[in-house]
Amino acid sequence: MEDQSQGQDRRSFLRNAGMGGSVLAMGPLLASIQADAASAAPMAGGKFDFDTPYNRIGTNSVHWDMAIRDEHMTKIIAGMGVADMDFKCAPAIMAGLRKRMEHENWGYNLMEIDLAFNTGRTNPFIDGIIEWNRKRYGITNVTPKNLGVNTGVHSGIIAAMQAYAPPGSGVLMATPIYGGFYGDVARTKTVAVESPMKMVNGRFEIDWEDFERRMTPNVKVSILCNPQNPVGRAWTKEELTKYVSLCLKHNIVVLSDEIHCDFVSKGHKYVPVATLDDKKLVDNTITFKSVSKSFSLAGMKCAWYFSTNPEIFARTQANVHADLNTLGVVAAQSAYAGGAEWMDACVDYIDGNHDFANQYIKANIPLIKTGAKPEGTYLTWLDISGVADKMGAQKMADQINKNPPANPMTGKPQKQQNEDIVSHYLAKNAFVYLQPGTGFGLGGHNHLRMNIATSRRTLKAALDSVAGALKNLA
Repeated sequence: MEDQSQGQDRRSFLRNAGMGGSVLAMGPLLASIQADAASAAPMAGGKFDFDTPYNRIGTNSVHWDMAIRDEHMTKIIAGMGVADMDFKCAPAIMAGLRKRMEHENWGYNLMEIDLAFNTGRTNPFIDGIIEWNRKRYGITNVTPKNLGVNTGVHSGIIAAMQAYAPPGSGVLMATPIYGGFYGDVARTKTVAVESPMKMVNGRFEIDWEDFERRMTPNVKVSILCNPQNPVGRAWTKEELTKYVSLCLKHNIVVLSDEIHCDFVSKGHKYVPVATLDDKKLVDNTITFKSVSKSFSLAGMKCAWYFSTNPEIFARTQANVHADLNTLGVVAAQSAYAGGAEWMDACVDYIDGNHDFANQYIKANIPLIKTGAKPEGTYLTWLDISGVADKMGAQKMADQINKNPPANPMTGKPQKQQNEDIVSHYLAKNAFVYLQPGTGFGLGGHNHLRMNIATSRRTLKAALDSVAGALKNLA
C-alpha cells in the first residue's frame, strides 16, 4: 500500500484545485515539511533559507513538471534530473528585477546593443562579470573587447564549433559527459569522438593514453567540462595543463564549459583554463560561462564567453547573434553585484547535501554505489548496476526494444537501456526522478545522475523513498 504521507493522488488534487492536467501537488509531504521548517532557523548561523522546500510544480518546471508528464507520475517526492536548483532566487536578483519592473516600458535597451555588437564599451553588467571572475578566481585577462554575450552556453559552443569544426569533423570529449554536448554535435553535423574515463580510487580520471590516441587529424575541437558534469571532478591545474597541452600539440581548439565553476566542495578548487601558467595554452582555449547554474537563472537566457586569442574570439563572435532580453541582463547584473553572500551560503549548503547524500547512500542503499564525494557541481553520479542486475533490467530492456517507445522529446523510437529501466522503476515506485546515464555518452551505462540542489528535507525524503523502493525488489 502506498504511503500517502509521501505525496497526493493526482486526480484528486487536480479535481479539487480545478487546474486541469498540468499541475501536481507535493501534498501533505510539502505541507508537513514547511510546517516543521517554519519553526526552525533558516540556517544555522545564516540568513538565507535553503531548508524550506519550495514548490515549483505547475510552473512549467523541467525539473519537476517534465518528470511528472513524461514518467506519468501520479505523485512525486522529488524531481532530481535536470540541472537547476529548487531554492528561492537570491534576494539581490529579485530586488533588481522588481526595480526594473517599475519602469513600464520595454523598448530597445542600449546596453544590450553594446553587448550584442561587442563595442568594447564598459557598462555595469560587463564590469560585474569581469570583477566577479577577477575577485573570486584570479582571472585577470577578461576585458570588454574579448568578452562576448549571448543567450546561453550552448549557442556559444555551437558558434565556436561552426568556426573551427566543419561538418564531418571530430569533437573530442572525455566521457561520460554532459548530454547536451551531443545535441551541439548533432546541430553542427560533426562527429563525437569519445574517450572513456577510468575510475581510480573512487574518482574519475582521464585515460591520457586513450585520450591522445583519439586525436586524429580529423578532430578539430575538444569540449572540456570544468568542473565536470556528471562525475563531479574539479580538474587540477596539472590535469588541465596536460589536457590543453595535448590539444595544442594536435592543433585542437579547447572549448571550455565552466558553467558549474561556482560549485566546488570543501577541500577542492576550481581552476579556470584562463589561469594556466603558459600563455600559449590559454590562447588555445575559449571559455563559456553563465549565471544560469550559479544562481539558477536558466530561464533568463543570458551567458557569456571570452578568449585571449583574438582570432578564436573573432571567429566565434562572427557566428553569434545575441538576442538578449532586458530582464536576463538585469538578473545577471544583479546577481554579480549583490549575490556573493547568497552564493557562498548556497555553496556551503550544497556541500552539506553532498556529505549527507554520499553518507546516506553508503549506509542505507547497498544496491547503489557512489564513489568519493563529488569535488564540484551539485550533481552525483550513481552506479546502479546492482539494481539493474537485481531486477533483471537487461532482459526487460530487450523485451521492450522489440517495439521501442517514442522519446517524449523527439517522438522518435528510443531503445531502452538498463539505466532507463531503473529510472522508470524509481519514478513509479519511489516517486523520485533520476536522470538515466544513457545520454551522457560512453560510461553512462548502468548509471543515473542525481541533482542534490534541493532542501535537505526533500533530499532525505527522496533517499528514504528510494531506499524503501529498492528493499521491495524481489
